Parts: sequence; structure tokens; C-alpha cells
Amino acid sequence: MKFSLRHIVFTCLLIFLGVQPALAFKLLPMSRVFTPSGSGATQSYEIVNDANEPLAVEMSVVKRQMDIQGTESYSDADDDFLIYPPQILLKAGEKQTVRVTWVGDSKPTLELAYRLVAQQMPIELQLNQNNKTRTVGQVKVLMRYMGSVFIRPQNVQQKVVVDTVKLQKGNNGVNELAITLNNQGNARAILKKPSLHLTIQQQGTTLDLNSEQLAAINNAVILAGNKRRFVITWPVGLPVGDVSATLNFEQQK
Repeated sequence: MKFSLRHIVFTCLLIFLGVQPALAFKLLPMSRVFTPSGSGATQSYEIVNDANEPLAVEMSVVKRQMDIQGTESYSDADDDFLIYPPQILLKAGEKQTVRVTWVGDSKPTLELAYRLVAQQMPIELQLNQNNKTRTVGQVKVLMRYMGSVFIRPQNVQQKVVVDTVKLQKGNNGVNELAITLNNQGNARAILKKPSLHLTIQQQGTTLDLNSEQLAAINNAVILAGNKRRFVITWPVGLPVGDVSATLNFEQQK
């Protein structure tokens, strides 16, 4: 494994202090909304060491992408943020404030999504004495937090529509309803307490599903300009056929 200069310097500091593994820490808060410019472009977080031993934490930010199934992937975002300090040492029970500043596009056209990553340093500490190397302690990746970071310009809004809804066969041959939702807006949407109004087109038969029946959709997140696909068992009482749907949910303010 290759280490940057800051890793090497930090490792030397850890060796000097004789740091042992820690058991737990907290990242507070877990979600922040930044503005692309002005005072809101800098936000503060707190790292709290709940363990009985010293703790080493490294902070970074990654760009957040989400595919149609809701699976997240990440890419490097070092050029978009300044973090101070990026690496910290905390004594048992100690806490420290970390300041994160957005330095990316000051006029984005849509809300941007990132993850703030706080993780224990994966460094093995060794001390060289008389040409012999002995381990004096280890800092493993015992815990990692991934907080939500959103860069939100003014006057953005969500706009979720039903893109497609259709019958499909599940692996066991059971009829399923596949629903693809499209967030055409420029802000993320949280599908809180969704309801779905279904219509079988040939017969005009309708059926309404509530949030309990839509557990797969309830509280799901669709990032700005993204689509999400959900699959539920074909609803009882709904004749099999070509179906259309309209979605409602509690809008965020």
C-alpha cells in the first residue's frame, strides 16, 4: 500500500503517542445542506470519541451516484471540498470540530450529492529499535461513517413522475408490478408516505395502494435527475393487464 506524505507524517505522530485501537466514535450530524456560495458553503461537524482509548480518524468526501436499483457508487471529490483538519487524534472521551468547505461550482443548476466519510486510520504502527522492528500498536478500520452532504442552490425543487409501470414475472413465476419513477426536478426527493393510484386500462378498474403496501418505496430517495425502479407483488384485487399509475407522497418543504 502506498501512503501520501500526510499519511507518513500522521503515522509518525501516532507512533510517538503509542496509539492503541479504539472501539467507537460518532460523526455529528449525519446530514448537512450546503449553499454553493456564501456563509452556508462552510459547515461544521463534530467527531466524538466514545471509546476508552485514543482514536485516529481520517475525513474525506466522495461524489455520490445512485443507479436505478438504488445502489450507490462513489468517486473522488477532493477538488470540490476543503476539510480542516483532514486527520485527527482524539483522546478517550474527547471530541473535535471539523470544518468542511465547498469550493466547487458556485452556480450549479441542480442539487449535488456527496458523502462525508469518517473512518479510523488503517495504519499498522511499528517502532524500529536496533535494526529490529516490533509492533507497538495498530489502528484498524473498525468503523466508518458516511454522512450525507448536499450542495443546494436556491429555488430547486423535486418533480417525481411515474416513468413506466408494467406487469412482469418474478423468479418463482408470481406476477409482479415493476414501477420506474423519474425525478425530473433539480432537487432530491424523499418518497415519504407514498400512495399509488393504479388503473387497468382495458377495464377501467382502479386500486389505491397506501404507504404500508408500498414498503419498498416508502422513504426511498431519488437524487435530482435520477430514476429508481421498484418491484412489488402484483396487488390483490387488481386484474392482470396493462396498467397506468399516478404517484403521490408528502412533499418536502
